[in-house]
Amino acid sequence: MQCSFGADETGKPVMFDFLWTAHTALGGSTRSGKSVCSYRILSAAAYMPGIRVCGIDPSGILLDPHRRGENDPLIHLGTADPESAVAVIERLVKLMDARIKLILSKGLDQVPAEAVSADFPTYLVVLEEWPATQAWLEGEDKKRKADERVLPRMLLAVGRLLREAAKARILVFTIVQRAEATTLPGRSQYSRRISFRTDNTSSVQMLFEIADAEMVEKVMAFKPGQGLLHEAGDQPRFFKADRIEYPDYRALVENARQRDYSAKRSEAERGSTLVP
Repeated sequence: MQCSFGADETGKPVMFDFLWTAHTALGGSTRSGKSVCSYRILSAAAYMPGIRVCGIDPSGILLDPHRRGENDPLIHLGTADPESAVAVIERLVKLMDARIKLILSKGLDQVPAEAVSADFPTYLVVLEEWPATQAWLEGEDKKRKADERVLPRMLLAVGRLLREAAKARILVFTIVQRAEATTLPGRSQYSRRISFRTDNTSSVQMLFEIADAEMVEKVMAFKPGQGLLHEAGDQPRFFKADRIEYPDYRALVENARQRDYSAKRSEAERGSTLVP
């Protein structure tokens, strides 16, 4: 389960492997190519029955095509209901706990790739514009009593997913404009990091600890669509992202869902225990 989302400087395809148990951080300024890269990866995911795209999207633009009905339990759009947003991530934490219990009962240390299917998918948990979500919940908490605040619950749940969920094939895909300690907590858990143009030296260094001055300067001078990919265990690769327009992205996702998922319900939606 892979897709190409660009080509490196030698012309070799740059691949996104959905079966690699790795969390992903994607950064870049406005109009740098970050959104287009997301469209490419998530539209490919829609055509893979073993991948379930879910998560939180303050604007609703990115994840709306992936919703399974108006009340999809694993997708929250907008900024009108903070409890609903937190509930999405807490459901995924419960799912993670159930899967970990299952693999332990079978003497395994992770869900094997061959177990992934439409009925037992890899969950790709998209945190679109994650700093904006944190800012929204922080604002909501100013109106609440200390024991009713939602941001601490959200940060706790996301932190657990980052630390524990990869082995359960629940993978976090965090999207930020600028990588900072406050906007990208738990950065050491992201084994795949992608950056488009950014206007801040520290943001580049936050994503790429190995970046020297030349690499930082190059990232800050990227043209739209130029990016840098670093996956744990590999050398960093500069690449040019494939382009896809938003209407095409929506059409691809909607067509894929109509074709492959009309009769499918995930384990979370069934409300059942996990089935190998």
